[in-house]
Amino acid sequence: MDFLTKEKLNLALTSEGVFNLLPKRKRDSHKGSYGKAAIMAGSIEYTGAAFLSAAACLRSGAGYTALFVPSEILSHYILKVPEILLKTSNEGSRYAFKEEIMGKLREYDAVAYGMGMGVSVDVAEGAAWLLSHYQGKLILDADGLNSLSVYKKEGFSSLLKNAKCDVILTPHIKEFSRVSGLPVEEILQDEIGCARAFAESNSVTLLLKNAASVITDGEKTAVNSTGNSGQAKAGSGDVLSGVLAGLCAQGASGFDGACAAAFLCGKAAELAAKSVGEYSLTATDCIARLGEAFLSVLGRA
Repeated sequence: MDFLTKEKLNLALTSEGVFNLLPKRKRDSHKGSYGKAAIMAGSIEYTGAAFLSAAACLRSGAGYTALFVPSEILSHYILKVPEILLKTSNEGSRYAFKEEIMGKLREYDAVAYGMGMGVSVDVAEGAAWLLSHYQGKLILDADGLNSLSVYKKEGFSSLLKNAKCDVILTPHIKEFSRVSGLPVEEILQDEIGCARAFAESNSVTLLLKNAASVITDGEKTAVNSTGNSGQAKAGSGDVLSGVLAGLCAQGASGFDGACAAAFLCGKAAELAAKSVGEYSLTATDCIARLGEAFLSVLGRA
């Protein structure tokens, strides 16, 4: 697909283009053929974020989806989605950094980290450890980014530039303001320019979430406009991170996975709104329509 470079106009994502980005599936295959994704998320206050991310990851096609949560909330997820593997991230009801547990994430092809974990020193330490030691595809979202912006602010850029993994950041505008140091007003005046400059200088893929989301690795850039106002609710970002982790686990690059995930989540929201409307749309509704979203892309290609 001929994506936007610095010399070209911005590319709006289409069904045909996204089809070309999806990891291909073969009849002669098994669960190991489609990668292992880990979701490390959740806390006693935000149990739903972990569930939404893991359920969306499973729907996106990953061969294995493992959910790592604090031990005291683990029982909330038993048999809610029986295909998900349940793991303990630490003792207690909120995330606490444990290097021996983090080391287990090395066996996964993609890791999504931060959703609903709360802002803390421990969450920042976990994110910093992954950036320094993990070698797969790392999606940092929500409180993973918020914690880094508070507790690792001085060394944040250095952590990104020296990361051993393929890093994908998925902030909304305010989160991007925190991690970039740019005022919200300045970002809104030139979302593409600000996103591209940040991605290029920090060697990351950035998915800047907004009504029209910008996806860029500093060289290639795409703009996604699928979706609707019903996604302006808690949980939508958790679904996006889960889909992105699943696609990356199957072999998609950070940039391709981010483009496809943004498009598919928006398409799922459009499909769900036809039956429930934008007022009543929930993140759970979007997960339920992900299959149709994939089919809409496959059918048009």
